[in-house]
Amino acid sequence: MSDCRVGRFQCLAGPGSGKSSVLVYRLAALIQENISPDDLLSLSFTKIAATNLRDRVETLVGPLSINRTAGCLTFHSLALSFSQSERSEFSFELAEFPLAAEPTAIKVAFEAARRYETDPRNLRAAISLFKRRRIRPSQAIRDAELGGKVSEIKTALAYKAYDAKMRSEGVLDFDSLIYEMVEILDKKPAVRERWVRDWIQLDESQDMAKIEWDLVKLISGKSLLAVGDVSQGLYSFRGGDSSLFANMSDMFPGTRTLFLSCNYRSSPEIIDFIRPHAATQDLAAKFHTPNSHGPVPVIRGFQNSAEESAWVVSQIKGGP
Repeated sequence: MSDCRVGRFQCLAGPGSGKSSVLVYRLAALIQENISPDDLLSLSFTKIAATNLRDRVETLVGPLSINRTAGCLTFHSLALSFSQSERSEFSFELAEFPLAAEPTAIKVAFEAARRYETDPRNLRAAISLFKRRRIRPSQAIRDAELGGKVSEIKTALAYKAYDAKMRSEGVLDFDSLIYEMVEILDKKPAVRERWVRDWIQLDESQDMAKIEWDLVKLISGKSLLAVGDVSQGLYSFRGGDSSLFANMSDMFPGTRTLFLSCNYRSSPEIIDFIRPHAATQDLAAKFHTPNSHGPVPVIRGFQNSAEESAWVVSQIKGGP
């Protein structure tokens, strides 16, 4: 096996450049080189993305026999497997199936919100951000009290009540799955050793939150490949931070940068149009495409959505 695959790699990719294909062919190559499935881990955000990745790999190498803690998974499915395998390591007793049903999480949040006079929908969003930023209820309360805003203090107190109730029932919401896994791995080297994977790859890395990067740092072995497009970060509202991927070398010193700069989707005119606005100019300078020329993009303004819709319909019909 070539030593060039060992290390930390940041793959900066533009739109339509084949990000998923890179992950598929790399995983297939590792399998063909007889890397143990137990040492392979490709993480995605959605079950559909993880399943599609596995299906594409199987078309290249045949049916896979990969256990639940290896292969192509979402962050949450990995963390759920961890909670089921390592339940004795938790500081509270887990239910037989530890993932909280959505109605349960909604009910507990509603009760905590009502107790502290906060909006239950806003509370759940706030709790999610707390978890993704690895902020415990005690710290949230301290920070809120220092800020002096009553609404933030109420939210932090409601977070504490929510967390205590969920723990008393032995269940974890989706954010808590990852949060608790990171906390345990961080504090217990013997457990961490069981979950290290030598070959890890990450999809849509620009949307990862701090806690997901913390998890990857804890379980990463000899090789890590993170693929993403800094310009396509969509999940800042839930803690996603594209700057963490852009500055991956801060977390993993010695990270090598690769570029996927060929756009197989767009015309040269579109590429020239977006080049000045790309978040990563080192990548934008390399943008190119094999596609034929097309119309020059233009920016149009409309008075309202109805006017905009009418114009779109006219274009579909071949209008001016």
